[in-house]
Amino acid sequence: MLAATVFDLDGTLADSATTWTLVIGTVAARHGHAWTRDDRTAIQGTGTTHWSGYLADRCPDLTPESAVAECVEGMVAAVEFGRFGLLPGAARLVTAAAERGPVGLVSASPGRYVRAAVTASGLARHLRTIVTGDDVAHGKPAPDPYLLAAHRLGVPPHRCLAVEDSGSGIRSAHTAGMTVLAIPHAATALDHDVLELATHRATDARTATGTVLSLIGVPGHEPATAELFARHPAVAP
Repeated sequence: MLAATVFDLDGTLADSATTWTLVIGTVAARHGHAWTRDDRTAIQGTGTTHWSGYLADRCPDLTPESAVAECVEGMVAAVEFGRFGLLPGAARLVTAAAERGPVGLVSASPGRYVRAAVTASGLARHLRTIVTGDDVAHGKPAPDPYLLAAHRLGVPPHRCLAVEDSGSGIRSAHTAGMTVLAIPHAATALDHDVLELATHRATDARTATGTVLSLIGVPGHEPATAELFARHPAVAP
């Protein structure tokens, strides 16, 4: 049985995709570039280094750093004005996981935005650790963010359940050695290769709750050796 749960934020718990698209498109337009569907597709599910560099390449008066700063400012303002919130069932999903074991958050987004979003949504009280795009040199799909989360939680990666919606996030958690529960968005649902890396799938946060409760152990209860062997005789000496 698994001991901890680690969640992605955008698209998995937070209904923020439309707002991110609007904010990035507004910043691009402010600097002379009309943001298109192809642009949105090119940065979908990528980390801050990639999308900020992409935006700066299309807006010569922006640097990756200034692109991040302007977009984060817009997203924090959106949080403060309540322009988006949690996906249906997300609050219950995180609460249920926290009742079973420690919970972490791994997001590719910049830390200032992530902290604002989890505080405004009420998720912060359930989180033992938060790993953002600012915390690692190599973000998703590299395993580094999930490995750091497991280290901070004090739980080996193979005993962690990662809940993800994007292809890059699923690859990151899987490479880190975690069991993956995918709640795929439209683009991920078409990527059969990446979905094969997820041991479990759910259609949304509401249906994912039952899976989390079935996989995460009850706090304070570690099965005795005899009980463990009874459940899994193949591991008995």
